[in-house]
Amino acid sequence: MFIRYIEQAANGEEDVYFSINSFWNTKRTEANIRHLNAFVIDYDYYKIAEYADLSAAEMYQQHIRPSLVIDPTFVIDSGRGLYCIFCIDHAPYACTGLYKAIYSKLVESQERFGADPKAMLTTQVIRVPGSINSRSGRTVAVLEAKDQRYTLSELAHQFLPYTRQQVRDYKREKAKAAFGQAKKAAAGKRKANRYQSELAELESDLIALISMRNDVGITVGYREVLLYLYWERAAKTKMEEESITKKILWLNSLFTMPLTEKEALSRCRPAQNYRFVTGREKMVRKLGVSEEEQRRLKYLVTRKRRNSLRQAKSRKKACVQRRGRTSAQEVRYKRRCALLKGLSQGLNLQDLAESLGVTKKTLRNDCKYIHDHHAEFAAVIRSVNKSLTHAMNMLGIVETHSDSIENEHLRCQQYEYFIRR
Repeated sequence: MFIRYIEQAANGEEDVYFSINSFWNTKRTEANIRHLNAFVIDYDYYKIAEYADLSAAEMYQQHIRPSLVIDPTFVIDSGRGLYCIFCIDHAPYACTGLYKAIYSKLVESQERFGADPKAMLTTQVIRVPGSINSRSGRTVAVLEAKDQRYTLSELAHQFLPYTRQQVRDYKREKAKAAFGQAKKAAAGKRKANRYQSELAELESDLIALISMRNDVGITVGYREVLLYLYWERAAKTKMEEESITKKILWLNSLFTMPLTEKEALSRCRPAQNYRFVTGREKMVRKLGVSEEEQRRLKYLVTRKRRNSLRQAKSRKKACVQRRGRTSAQEVRYKRRCALLKGLSQGLNLQDLAESLGVTKKTLRNDCKYIHDHHAEFAAVIRSVNKSLTHAMNMLGIVETHSDSIENEHLRCQQYEYFIRR
């Protein structure tokens, strides 16, 4: 069908084109390319005054042919300009990157003769020989045809400046550089996040310090230093000047005897954005933070105090690891054990809720947890097993006596029924 249409178009129809590459469907887009079949250079030599008077055949023989390092498969007079087509052993769409690189170098080498850099698309179309170019009224004609084909590897070796190994090495180095930049950017982001986190902790401690000193009547002697230290840290986190100014004025308003707005913004401003900021130890010394005040602060503490807090945290963690429970989990465990013992004594949930200081809903949730994790309470179950069995007999859940229960699995089943009830 395509051949018949081409034969019909070649009999004098105007402005008929065909694509040099083939596609999976009728949509001529790069995403739908199936095979790469050829390169075509579109010479608009008539736009150059030096060659404007030459015919297509003269232009090719006198100028273009001597400049080409490989022979074209077809040379076509397009009616105004010239096509040189270089057929290749068709390559799959996966070679599109290599195809474009060769195409770019091929066209670049012929730009002095009017090669159109815009006509080097993978979806490029050319006029059908035998059709008419409506702009000039001339017929598109084949000037030269050969049975010549090239492989992409041959053309890459001819036109591309780097070997395959050099390209691999370059990509590897580029990937390393990109990884290094990404790593550096991530480190910078972590550093910025750390600065912001420290600034938030510092702000919280400064507010607490102002409140403590207002309560004991300390009104002067530390205001300028406190505002300066916050300004210095805020500038280090790249906070906007307007935001810093608002924050400084707000902190100043918390003092019992605040500075004037002019004093706060002139006396407390750092002389420049220093590379390093004041360390925590120096902050504590400048502000004169006492040990009593440090007990209520998190950031403005000495190294000795930080080490003490760290050791206490480690001891707490080790204690949790030994017991297998945190303090909150230990509280819940004891409450559930008390619930089990209360149920074994025949108490209802309302009475147990009042005695344990929780809601009835909480105890229902505890019952569900115990039912789903009864192995965790095996020791308690064993200790109250006789009472549980007696209670179940009284409730009519099972018809058995405690003396007949010899199997642990059966005891667990009886216990589960009791909890459900």
